[in-house]
Amino acid sequence: MNITVYSRNRLYETFTKWDVPRDFADPMANYLVYGYSPGGFFTSVLANDFHGAIARSHPSNTVEALKSLVGWIGDCMPPETFGSYQAVSDWCYMKPENRRSILERYGSIYTEQEEVIMALREESTIEPILY
Repeated sequence: MNITVYSRNRLYETFTKWDVPRDFADPMANYLVYGYSPGGFFTSVLANDFHGAIARSHPSNTVEALKSLVGWIGDCMPPETFGSYQAVSDWCYMKPENRRSILERYGSIYTEQEEVIMALREESTIEPILY
């Protein structure tokens, strides 16, 4: 699935709201949009496996960063994307168009039509080049 800068910005604004560090936000965004496996630590977090998450955590991860991530997950992620290892696996193997539909329905990204309208509006505000 391809998304425009408008949808990317919409998604990343949610990370900012929750003060999720960039090194946590990027794997989560790639997981949501592209179905990429987020890695052992993040998969354990998404699967509600506290023991696994702590065992796989990088030493530089902080409790504050984890709290921000968990708050963001509960507030901003579609329920189909977390809760168990099976849910994470299903999301990763889901067809891109199905992932997009869920993300659009949940308001995580704009619809393709909204993205086109935004792009056209932006183009209409650009001054033409005169030769």
